[in-house]
Amino acid sequence: MREPLAELRLDGKVAVVTGASRSIGRATAVALGEAGAHVVVASRSPELLESVCAEVRAAGAGALAVTCDVADAGSVDALFATCAAEAGPPYAVVANAGVFQDWGPTTELDLAEWDRIIATDLTGVLHTCRAATRAMTGGGSIVAVSSLAGLVAMPGAAAYSAAKAGVTGLVRSLAVEWAGEGIRVNAVAPGFVVRDEDPFADNAERLAEIAAKTPLARRGQPREVALAIAFLCSSAASFITGTTLAVDGGWTAV
Repeated sequence: MREPLAELRLDGKVAVVTGASRSIGRATAVALGEAGAHVVVASRSPELLESVCAEVRAAGAGALAVTCDVADAGSVDALFATCAAEAGPPYAVVANAGVFQDWGPTTELDLAEWDRIIATDLTGVLHTCRAATRAMTGGGSIVAVSSLAGLVAMPGAAAYSAAKAGVTGLVRSLAVEWAGEGIRVNAVAPGFVVRDEDPFADNAERLAEIAAKTPLARRGQPREVALAIAFLCSSAASFITGTTLAVDGGWTAV
């Protein structure tokens, strides 16, 4: 008899999560571990990764921490080389690493800041996807983390919005290009989510505005995004590729 919802399991699979030290990345690493994957967690903040590994191991899964800067193609290549050598070829890869810009008028946006955002939030996803597909054997699933800002207008966040919209376009192209290799490529677009370093924590007016514009009238939790990512990583999503799943409390539905 088949195990109930066996398609959601990742037993015997290796998963890689970038930007895994905090918030959505951390929650995703734990969720994939709960699904049975051996999880390789990567971040520019190695001092935070061991606690993530401890959470994954507490869920009964193996874990490996690797320092990585996704804006550096060589660093990403080294991540996947370490993954292959110490854990095995990846089956699920989550391109989550990202940085935020300071909100403000685009006419005052420093081009160095533009370059910084694009280098991590868009080019970093490209580096991760390309290295992932070279490392995969027998297909797999790549999930990139886009954003609500890539789907709707976010005045004052031009660099971040452009990068995240670029992720959506990149995912569509790669999904078609790599389908013949058995590699599915999707994205999730989180809305406003409670984060470890929460820019809105002390801004009651902004929180009220977000709640008013969100049909579910609240911000999301990192685990709610992580569970959507885990689904897309699993064979339960075996006929889904090239899509961007909004995990935004209904923001884009109105």
